[in-house]
Amino acid sequence: MSSKRVGAARTVIGVDVGSTHIKAVLVARGSGVQHVARRATETHLVRGGGAYHKPAELLAAVSSAIAECVAAAGAGRKPAAIGIASMAESGVPVDRRNLPIGEMLAWHDPRPERQAAWLERQIGAAQLFARTGLRPEPKYTLPKLLWLREQKAADFTRLRHWAGVAELVALDLTGALATNASLACRTLAFDVTKRAWDPELLGLASLEPDEMPEVLPLGRAAGGLTAAAAVRLGLPGGTPVAIAGHDHLAAAIGAGVTKPGDALDSMGNAEATLLVTGRPVLEDEVRRGGFSTGCHAIDGLAYVVGGLQSSGALVEWFLDTFLGEAALAGPRTAPAARGKVGKPVAQPDRYARFVALLERAGPGPVEPIVRPYLRGRTAPHRDPAASLEFEGLRETHGMPDLAGAVVDGAAYHVRWMLDELARITGIPLDHVKLTGGGARNRRWVAAKAALGPGRLEVVRTEEAAAFGAALVAGVACGLYGSVADALAEASPFDRVTVPATIRARYDAAYLDRWLPAVIARLRQGGLA
Repeated sequence: MSSKRVGAARTVIGVDVGSTHIKAVLVARGSGVQHVARRATETHLVRGGGAYHKPAELLAAVSSAIAECVAAAGAGRKPAAIGIASMAESGVPVDRRNLPIGEMLAWHDPRPERQAAWLERQIGAAQLFARTGLRPEPKYTLPKLLWLREQKAADFTRLRHWAGVAELVALDLTGALATNASLACRTLAFDVTKRAWDPELLGLASLEPDEMPEVLPLGRAAGGLTAAAAVRLGLPGGTPVAIAGHDHLAAAIGAGVTKPGDALDSMGNAEATLLVTGRPVLEDEVRRGGFSTGCHAIDGLAYVVGGLQSSGALVEWFLDTFLGEAALAGPRTAPAARGKVGKPVAQPDRYARFVALLERAGPGPVEPIVRPYLRGRTAPHRDPAASLEFEGLRETHGMPDLAGAVVDGAAYHVRWMLDELARITGIPLDHVKLTGGGARNRRWVAAKAALGPGRLEVVRTEEAAAFGAALVAGVACGLYGSVADALAEASPFDRVTVPATIRARYDAAYLDRWLPAVIARLRQGGLA
């Protein structure tokens, strides 16, 4: 793209394709996010377990969100490029015409569990981790490929390439198949030290490296918009499209978490705590602790990450259980048809009532403690059987105490993950950046700030992953001269402080009550 074109536009679009929502943002250089377009990510359920997305639905929603941003830009400020970030692990076979085949298994689909167990027996968990930085779990791509070969043989025989979510979107827009190392490293078939596809691991699924997307340096365009895509989106043909990476790592770019020692707490339906490192940390203690390691979207950097599967999901559970249909005479979702997950129905009073309960609970901590494992525990000390537990409830406790216990319990667990990340990497954490929808909850944020470790900095841009994708798009079209130039425009942040008395109370509650109770459960299960 010519510099004249970039200079006239000075706007780009970033897209974040998540498991719940698809977000597209219009970003102007020097002025930040100008417009946000949101679409639901439709998820379909399989009786007896399993979940998938329909590629056509997902691609249509992405195009609709991008087109809305193009329209918002106006005729004189057509965006100069598009950056794509997405959830990892999910994907679909692509045929020789570059069309998706069949269904796109959701990242959380549990059906490839037997295939993941086979991989552990075949290679060994420690050996797999030493090469890929991952444990053999059904959510990763390689077990999904093995499952597809066994259960959907007719589809698998038509496979010419494999495409993850961001890769499929870029393929649909440009006709080119490419990826970023931060997405490739979530497949369980990518050597994180060599930053290349692992032929032996792919061979277990009867695939070759050339059947996987090409891994491009960050900021290089996968291709330009095809004529058909250009008409659909309202943009010139050839507009560059770049892969920005795994959504958590794109959020790290948007938040400025881009050098060793930087830490990110990304709050969503699930929550991830990520520590940037100079290399993948492949010591077996990382694996045994339930953490994983991989490639940052920025070339030459890596990370270690842990997750809480039920963060926002825990709040949703609370809303459904205590402020849901029984209390407000209205379901949270529209009725689902033929296995489709219903679309969210706006019920702002539920959330307003939850916030009001937190305000009544006071600055915290509350007396009851919660072990927030609605969906098991991933890290530290992985335990799929770990469950949601309330402890210390008395007849004097009411709904404000329960609401406060839920957010305090999730905050305690994140403190535990961050402490363990610092311990196993040997990198002290003096600051953590916070992003995601939960960052709007002042009571929750105050609990995190009180617990530390280090100072808490809340990223102002709510859609950090889409914003990071837009910065990558700016590099691809020449709006920024380099990745470093783009990173200079990472989102500003606000430091959160709490009184020393509240910090002391939270620290005591965490060290004297919450952590000992969790460790006791570990010992009972033989995991400590």
